[in-house]
Amino acid sequence: MKMIPEYIFFICIIADKNVGKKCLRESSFVNDKYSEDTGSTLGFSLFLKEVEAYGGKIRFHLSMFNPDKHFERLQIIQVKTSDGILLLYDITNRKSLEWLSRWSQIIKTERKDYIPILLVGNKLDLEEKREVSRAQVEKLKDNQNITLSMEISVKTGENVEEMFMHIARIMMKKYLSKSNLQINQD
Repeated sequence: MKMIPEYIFFICIIADKNVGKKCLRESSFVNDKYSEDTGSTLGFSLFLKEVEAYGGKIRFHLSMFNPDKHFERLQIIQVKTSDGILLLYDITNRKSLEWLSRWSQIIKTERKDYIPILLVGNKLDLEEKREVSRAQVEKLKDNQNITLSMEISVKTGENVEEMFMHIARIMMKKYLSKSNLQINQD
């Protein structure tokens, strides 16, 4: 019997209010269903998602916090201990991207080592209401040395799985390079 390697990655999700954090937790990829009636994140939330990819089993331990000052210290601790970070904004709300500028600075201050950071725009299904230009996203990405940017729709599921697979691949490459191993392309 062939052993399947298992990898556990801790990902911190940072987002302002009404961006779709809780909907992401209830998304069809993370929870095998989508629920739009989720309310707001109360305090913080921890959840798990397992996938088989790249020749192994990957367990994502995901943490997200309400953008409340009461939880900022806890969120900074999560930033310090995470393997990857998702900075989530709403493409229909310019302020949600501006809010992340501060957090990208906090990450730089708290993490001296390399950590994969994905800048992710949610609500791609509302393209006609877009307030955040792709140029603004690229500027923030370049100024803050963010690994990758992409857009998703938690509601339709568009690019949600790809988002997790991108960050998994980057984290696995980092992990395996320390061990002088290579990622399996399965």
